[in-house]
Amino acid sequence: LDARLKATREAGFAQIMLSASDLTSHPGGMDAAVAAVKASGLRVSGFQTLADFEGLVGPSLAYKMGVAKSMLEMCHAVDGHFLVASASTLSHAASDTPTLMRHLRQLAMLAIPMNIRIAYRACSQGAVVRHFMQAWDLVCEADMPNLGLCLDTIDMLTTGASQDDIDCLDGEKLFLVQLA
Repeated sequence: LDARLKATREAGFAQIMLSASDLTSHPGGMDAAVAAVKASGLRVSGFQTLADFEGLVGPSLAYKMGVAKSMLEMCHAVDGHFLVASASTLSHAASDTPTLMRHLRQLAMLAIPMNIRIAYRACSQGAVVRHFMQAWDLVCEADMPNLGLCLDTIDMLTTGASQDDIDCLDGEKLFLVQLA
């Protein structure tokens, strides 16, 4: 983490995206990692990626809720503003819209007290949500102020996004664009 923070700063960037492993694998522990991030002078734009969250049931959902809470707490500790949540790739996860929407709402509700926004991202390998328009529909139907879309250019290219698809997006709910 220390080397990455230094390289990012020296390259002239003012912001960085982090992951939970950036903090948990720090040799000095979590507190030292948070201190290093804050001392770097870099703004943490967000945390990535909460994967395989929506559509689970029972103990699997409870486990993923715990993971989500931990990631939100880490994101909050380093003053991050976004948590990227990637569409589930698990074939046994529920595929019905009401369940997926309910889980995204629950995630967004957990993030509200920490002033963190959830950027939901389609995944071309997703079990259900493979195209960003499917993610967009879920975000709109969930109707949470801190739930928006993460648009990833790799997923757009692999799923054949059209200009018409992009034109219909509301910029207010387009939280993050990842370029590759």
